Amino acid sequence: MIASMLALAAVVPTHLLAAGSGPTFNRDVSRIVWDRCTPCHRPGGAGPFPLVDYGDVAKRAALIADVIKRRYMPPWQPTPGIAKFEGERWMPESEIATVLKWIEEDRPEGHAEDLPVRPTWPSDWSLGEPDLILEMDEAFSIPAEGPDVFRNFVLAVPVEQTRHVRGFEFRPGNAPIVHHARMLLDPNRVSRRRDEREPGPGFSEGMALGEVFDPDGHWMGWTPGKRPTLLQPDLAWRIDPGSDLVLELHMLPTGKPETIRSSLGLYFTNQAPKRTPFILRLGRNDIDIPAGESNYVIEDSYQTPVDIEVLNVYAHAHYLGRSVEGWAVLPGGERRDLLRIEDWSFDWQDEYRYQEPVGLPRGSRIFMRFSYDNSAGNPRNPSHPPKRVTYGWRTFEEMGDLWFQVLPKDRADREILAQDFLRKERLAQLAGLGKQLEINPGDLGKRNDLGYWNLQAGRLPEAIRAFEQVLEGDPGSVFAWHNLGLAWNLQGETAKAATAYHHAIEADPAHAPSLNNLAVVLVNTGRADEAERHLRRAILIQPRYIEAYGNLGAILVSFARIEDAVAVYQQALEIDPGYGPVHYNLAGLHRKAGNIEAARRHYQAAAASDYERAATLGRQALEQMNAETSP
Repeated sequence: MIASMLALAAVVPTHLLAAGSGPTFNRDVSRIVWDRCTPCHRPGGAGPFPLVDYGDVAKRAALIADVIKRRYMPPWQPTPGIAKFEGERWMPESEIATVLKWIEEDRPEGHAEDLPVRPTWPSDWSLGEPDLILEMDEAFSIPAEGPDVFRNFVLAVPVEQTRHVRGFEFRPGNAPIVHHARMLLDPNRVSRRRDEREPGPGFSEGMALGEVFDPDGHWMGWTPGKRPTLLQPDLAWRIDPGSDLVLELHMLPTGKPETIRSSLGLYFTNQAPKRTPFILRLGRNDIDIPAGESNYVIEDSYQTPVDIEVLNVYAHAHYLGRSVEGWAVLPGGERRDLLRIEDWSFDWQDEYRYQEPVGLPRGSRIFMRFSYDNSAGNPRNPSHPPKRVTYGWRTFEEMGDLWFQVLPKDRADREILAQDFLRKERLAQLAGLGKQLEINPGDLGKRNDLGYWNLQAGRLPEAIRAFEQVLEGDPGSVFAWHNLGLAWNLQGETAKAATAYHHAIEADPAHAPSLNNLAVVLVNTGRADEAERHLRRAILIQPRYIEAYGNLGAILVSFARIEDAVAVYQQALEIDPGYGPVHYNLAGLHRKAGNIEAARRHYQAAAASDYERAATLGRQALEQMNAETSP
């Protein structure tokens, strides 16, 4: 008998076999997935499921094939090749072809030795563990149905010394209900009083223009798809002790009750900023899109009066947005493309930072063009059938803004740019508000804004008329009374200004700006004792209200209480060591007392400050002192 040798053949799962020379997960696909997908699709990441290991990817192969063929994923809206941005997430055709071929060939896993070392992530925060985490005090609930919900939440910032922020990361807590979020600085904790007046977490009452604001030269916002980044340390922004951040949330009902508790991580640097950027906004606030219009276009432009470097760009529109384009034309006619998005999606908005700053010489003109589709053929249109859509923050309204963060070469150029751009912004705001009030004449908030921008433009009769119209509908409007006082004071009607400030204080006894401004009016009418009381109350309410310290010090000087005045001025400089008006006033006191070196130091500080009038007076005083001591 011939003995036969029988070999038992093991059944090897097909996914472990590499199909010829075709791609395998371990050798080819893992690197692509880890680079393009896993920064979001990982445990603790923003994605709804992980794509880390072979099993994660293989079981979702059909979904992956669909979204990469449609270029829905990875989420990257800018057209490749138009400009070079940091962290570009678009997937080259070669990588798409590799993944699709791997899926077609039954998703082979490949040899274990081909698998690279898997990347690691420092924490469930994309930028690593923050230096400081701020969180809403308690969860906020929104109903299942109804209109969009706008709510503001105060986030106390527990720092004991001035810190410099080079990055932030916002965690919505319930991302599907958040249309967008903004984080604004409140250096005087004004927003706390709004919160105290309303029951429950946060408040719906709006903040007055100028009470809260973006950090100088920066924006803090979150929209779906935006990923956090860290700034260069020398571009950080400051936050002082006693400040709050106000979290503005725009939320959407989903058909079932929802709760949200958002948090914010801050990343600090020990390096004080050496440069301060500036924000340029191109856009239109008079949007009015007819129902059925498939190609509604808005355009805007701005010619820069100084040399600038463009650091990054951020576009914002809602669901009707179709395309976005931004570019610059140099004085000689050369065109430089800054951003192009050919298929806008509200779901994937981001801030795009250039790999290298884009230099634009003085005289360059920056352009923007947005197009919108309000037809039934737009699958993202929230209205069926389509309706007329006008400018506004709500989901069924539209916006069109292209924001550029730019860097002038020095502080003097930044001031020129700021003043020049403010003139453009005034006209844009006035045109937009005029259109919005034409559509909805009863919107008192917009009418108060119209008065504010008329006031900024020096159109005092128009400003006064707008504020008086607000007060006809809302006699207790603190903002309108306060702004009306400003307008009357600028028009030389000090008695009317004082009356308006008194009304503002009656409406809100803790409104420190009205107390401060009333004090200024009283000083100018010979009632300095009264003015001192109002200023001390303003400081008691807002302990970091630096303008009130400066005004109080000036009153004490007028009373010949020099030691008290110097002490108040020193308190002001503890709040802001670069506050030019106080340096100028202190220099005058030292000069009068014969302390020439101390006077010179304070004049130099005033001249180097960001306060234009104080800087001018400081330079003039230094020139005079130099002339007096020259042989």
